[in-house]
Amino acid sequence: MSRLQHSIFRSRSPSRGDTALVAGNYRPAIAVARSLAAMGYRVVLGAEPGSIGAESSRFVDEVWRLPEAELGVEAFRAALELRLGADKTISVILPMNELMLNRVEAVRDVVPPGIRIAAPQGSVLRICHDKFSWLRICVDAGIETPPFETAVSLAELRQAIEAVDCPVVIRPVEAGKRIGKRKAVSLYDLDDLGAAFPAWPSELNGLLVQTRFDGDRYNIYFGARDGKLIRELHSRSLRTDRWDGSGQTIDGRMVPPVAVHSAMLAKATEALGYTGIGCAQFLHDPATGESCFLEINPRFGASYVFVERAGFQLTQLALELAESDKASQPLLRSVRSVRFVWSYGDLSGLGFSIRNGDVTFGQAIRWAAAAIGAAFAADVHVTWSWSDPIPTIRFYGTQLMKIFRRPASVKADGANLPASTKV
Repeated sequence: MSRLQHSIFRSRSPSRGDTALVAGNYRPAIAVARSLAAMGYRVVLGAEPGSIGAESSRFVDEVWRLPEAELGVEAFRAALELRLGADKTISVILPMNELMLNRVEAVRDVVPPGIRIAAPQGSVLRICHDKFSWLRICVDAGIETPPFETAVSLAELRQAIEAVDCPVVIRPVEAGKRIGKRKAVSLYDLDDLGAAFPAWPSELNGLLVQTRFDGDRYNIYFGARDGKLIRELHSRSLRTDRWDGSGQTIDGRMVPPVAVHSAMLAKATEALGYTGIGCAQFLHDPATGESCFLEINPRFGASYVFVERAGFQLTQLALELAESDKASQPLLRSVRSVRFVWSYGDLSGLGFSIRNGDVTFGQAIRWAAAAIGAAFAADVHVTWSWSDPIPTIRFYGTQLMKIFRRPASVKADGANLPASTKV
């Protein structure tokens, strides 16, 4: 049993009577709430209407209902200002995803000076949440990256693909956005563009087109102050919820530090003047030894719970980095071996791939066998805790109800994509 688990079983009486406001009801919020409670904080969870995540955790003391996202920034501003005015015990705000990071940053003027915001500075968010701006930072910092172009129309999309040449990966420019239900679309033949994009995705302001780089997915969970790295934990994605390796990690493990990734991340954080925690993503080709720096997510990663299980207290570090008067610390790297799995994402990814025609019968059987094996072999399940089981049970129950209610005529998004177009 880890030090974190031991601390969770101790008294939850707040050590200073402080309240932590966790903004966003997502998978990382479950682990963050448990860690904050172990540190003695009273935990208030800001949850969007209809969201399922940490709201049923026994380590969440109160659920604060956020206004619907469609109501915009001003509705969030009014709600947050009212909440902060009514609860003088709130000492820190921790945004959980891109939407909450941007909204909290946009209304920073209503946050009293004594309340910390555990998130990177606004200049960092603006760059990391715009993939084109991020790649320009890479170029300026001397980080090699595959050729890229942007497009805001179908005509520009064709021109961009012609400029960088197939195969390409097409992604939304804005972080947190998707192309239908996909994080990215890989196109191997320009002739298939019309089938992949019969119309411009109306919800997207721009698309990034980049030469496809094939490799294994690696992440670094990190902390930095004033551009200087002070924490690093490296992991490798063994499998993702998409057959071609795109999508979200469903099975992974910690690995020893990868020197080339550390070097690229150090250049990036220095160029950004980064202060805060984050998750950096890379691709690595073991055959050539080359790597590609994908992006920095300036937040807690989706599989964040395994980081805490490894004794790498990023929640506590995020709070410390939000204090401007703290001194920088020496670099610490973790090398413990922890394997983590997200079984729901594993099974739902398999279902998506079967409906989408991405896998053959034999491949589906191998995927199912791998999912079962990973569930038993993993040291950590991303949402599950024996001391806090209800969030996972409720999530599974909600998703099963959706499946049973789904009309039989509903097809997987992109079921008719051509063979040369993968997701």
